[in-house]
Amino acid sequence: MMNNLHLKPRELKIISVIAATRSIGDAAALLGMAQANVSKYLSDFETRVGLKVFERTTRQLALTQFGEALLPYVNASLDKNSQLINFIADYKHEKRGKVTIYAPTGIVTYLARHVIHKIEEPGDIRLSLKTYNLDSNEFAEGVTFPDDCDILLTYAQPKDENLVASVLTKYSVTAFATKEYLEKHPLSSPDELIHHSCILIDSMLVDDANIWRFRVHGTEEIRDYKVTGNYICDNTQTALELARNNLGIVFAPKESLQKELIQGMLVPCFTHQEEWWLDLTAIFRKRDYQPWRVQYVLDSVLNCLRQNIAQAAKRRPGQVR
Repeated sequence: MMNNLHLKPRELKIISVIAATRSIGDAAALLGMAQANVSKYLSDFETRVGLKVFERTTRQLALTQFGEALLPYVNASLDKNSQLINFIADYKHEKRGKVTIYAPTGIVTYLARHVIHKIEEPGDIRLSLKTYNLDSNEFAEGVTFPDDCDILLTYAQPKDENLVASVLTKYSVTAFATKEYLEKHPLSSPDELIHHSCILIDSMLVDDANIWRFRVHGTEEIRDYKVTGNYICDNTQTALELARNNLGIVFAPKESLQKELIQGMLVPCFTHQEEWWLDLTAIFRKRDYQPWRVQYVLDSVLNCLRQNIAQAAKRRPGQVR
């Protein structure tokens, strides 16, 4: 049935070149094909259609009446196909369009403060920074890659195994408070946290409590501690603000509060650093399926992060990374 007729771009191209040259031999030379193959493509097309496109005169090929009517459609189809190919190539390589980066609150703030302005010559690329704070079950089950996401920086592996997950560094997470709070409410070990005002993160709530993890001092054992408190925040930055005002203890990555630690606004709660180590992981689609703009931003962001991590490690030569 004609409704099932399938037209191949290659045979349309052959018809177009034969029409331009009026010669199968010349068309074969221009197309870099054997003359017999060009003849076969034409013959197969005419057989499937049930109509002759060319008729042979004494010197050259001439379009039939059907061929004359068909040729504009052939050329229009080839032009659209060329436009489609060019569109795909341009889309993959143009330096414009939107790139969306998701990350936890502290990392988003870090990107805005230390990374994004270092992307050289971004052209017309529009960067969208969005917050993605992990739920407690995502640490074990894997993180979901948002539909509009291009790059996800997080502390868990992806659920989708087809995504690329590149570990950038390990982040130390532990408990912090002000000196004033700790002077009024002394604290010597994570076991005592149950009696303290802990500032909770909403996405991590389980039965009105958070689960904080600490490494047992001197071992590699990790223990979970259930903590409660009067303040619940939807992000770590807000929790840090409450902690600065002596309202309780916050559980946060050490890297996200270097300024507070240097200035003495917050201090670690424990003499021994019973920290929990998290892998900071960059998650993205395989590069073969990335538009060029995403690759450009991804490479710029990851290179900057790795440089910053290396510089921070040099400033803390005694720390195990």
